[in-house]
Amino acid sequence: MKTIIQALGILLFLVFALENSYSQNSDSLKRIDSDTSFAKIHSPKKAGWMSAALPGLGQVYNKKYWKVPIVYAALGTTTYFMIDNNKKYQDYRQAYINRLDSDTLNDTAFPLYGTEDLRELKNYYWRYRDLNAFIFVGIWMLNILDAVVDAHLYTFDIGNNLTMQIQPTMQNAFNSQNKPVYGLSFQLRF
Repeated sequence: MKTIIQALGILLFLVFALENSYSQNSDSLKRIDSDTSFAKIHSPKKAGWMSAALPGLGQVYNKKYWKVPIVYAALGTTTYFMIDNNKKYQDYRQAYINRLDSDTLNDTAFPLYGTEDLRELKNYYWRYRDLNAFIFVGIWMLNILDAVVDAHLYTFDIGNNLTMQIQPTMQNAFNSQNKPVYGLSFQLRF
C-alpha cells in the first residue's frame, strides 16, 4: 500500500511539473498571417490535464480515438494482474502466518508446501503486485505524455515540399574488375 501511495505522489508531482513546461503561448487564439480570422490553438496543457484526470481523454481531445482502447487495455491488464497478485499474496501470507502459529488447527491451507515455500511464494506475489503498481503508474504517465506530444504536433504541417525519394543507382567505379557498382540513392527535399 505504501508503494502505491508513493507512486500516486510521483504521478501528481509529474502532472504539476508538466503544467509549466510548455513553450506555446497561453493565448487560446492565434492570428493567422495577414488574414483577420483566428484559429483555435490546440492546447498541450489541456490535453495533459485531461489525460491526467481520465486516461484516454487527452487522446480524444487530440482526435486520436484509436489510442483509447490501447490505453485502457494496458491499464486494465496491469490492474488485473495487480489484483490477482494481491489476492495470492494475501492467501500465501495468511497461510504462512498460520503455519508459524503454534495452533495446528489453523494450518490447513496449502498442505503440500513447506514453511519456507510459503514464505517464498508470499514474497514473490508481494514483489509482483508492487511491480504491477509501478507499471500502472508508468502507463498512466505515458498516456499523459502521449497526449501532450500529440497536442504539440496537432497543427504540424507536412507540406508538399517534404519528400523522400529512393531510387536505384549505378555508378562507374574504379575497382579491380572495372564493373559498375549498384546501390540505392536517397534524396530528401524540404
